[in-house]
Amino acid sequence: MPSTSMSYSVRHQVFVSSTFTDLIEERTEVIQALWELDCIPTGMEAFVASNESQWEVIRKVIDECDYYVLIIGGRYGSITEDGVSYTEKEYRYAKKIGLPVLAFVHGTPETIPVGKAEKVEANRLKLEAFRSEVMAEYPVRSWSSASELGGLVSRSLVREIKVNARPGWIRNDGSSPIALLERINELTEDNRALRDQLAVHVDTVSDPTLESGKDKIEIHGIRDVYISGGGGYQKVDWNILVSWDQIFRDIGPALINETTDDNLKRILSHFADWDELPDNYTDRGNSHILVDSFNEILIQFRALGLIDQGVKKRGVNDKGSYWRITPAGDRHLIGLLARRKAE
Repeated sequence: MPSTSMSYSVRHQVFVSSTFTDLIEERTEVIQALWELDCIPTGMEAFVASNESQWEVIRKVIDECDYYVLIIGGRYGSITEDGVSYTEKEYRYAKKIGLPVLAFVHGTPETIPVGKAEKVEANRLKLEAFRSEVMAEYPVRSWSSASELGGLVSRSLVREIKVNARPGWIRNDGSSPIALLERINELTEDNRALRDQLAVHVDTVSDPTLESGKDKIEIHGIRDVYISGGGGYQKVDWNILVSWDQIFRDIGPALINETTDDNLKRILSHFADWDELPDNYTDRGNSHILVDSFNEILIQFRALGLIDQGVKKRGVNDKGSYWRITPAGDRHLIGLLARRKAE
């Protein structure tokens, strides 16, 4: 009987970061070593012409990698708009997103040939500062030749993969459980439909002691004003007593296609306009709702079954919190906003 088991081969993508023209031989050795480990080396060699900025392309590539290899030789490299080299900017971004960093520094920089050394004094100082920072933050391996560097990278990465496993990329052998994946998707949709059906009836079973409708809540915020007569620019509190239906009437339309925390806060901040200012105060148009008031509103509408967390699929780098209107919330919003014929 043929085997129905599936085999998967995980290949890790490794970003190789360094200056280029002075380290061509070294990069070649490192990339060859990575191929021999069944890894996927990625670096500036893979970049092609694009409408996106160079840094946007680099950033997206780093986002897809599992490990980050930094090689520091005798040059600082091309300078970005931020005033640091691309190599240093890549390093800082990899560190920021939590990629495991493997750093390799030339052990005897004073022996680097003049043609491969930094000639600009300002850049030489930046290189020294960068090298010192890396050596202070990570266990650094020293190298003095291209062949030595290739071996160091190979051994270091094998050890790093063992102690700090990453997802990698999986190539299936052709027996991918497509039917199972489709069934999982079907069950996910069924689960969502059942939740929506339950939400339709939530208004008939919700806690009658909960505030809702014409019940009122005082919401609080801060806004920028200009006070004439020597007061100058100041931040002042605003406080508004408003009904739950008035709030839902304002935020409900934005929830139909899902929206973010930030957009809901922006909409709710408009209630500041209801708070009349003294004659010598001029609103500067910059107001926001306090976090406690915002959270209280979210929790209340969730308790009433009018809103829920968003369910749409988004990019892996989208860290926003999304909210959507429930079927019960949609019916309630229609009741609030739909125009009716005159009696």
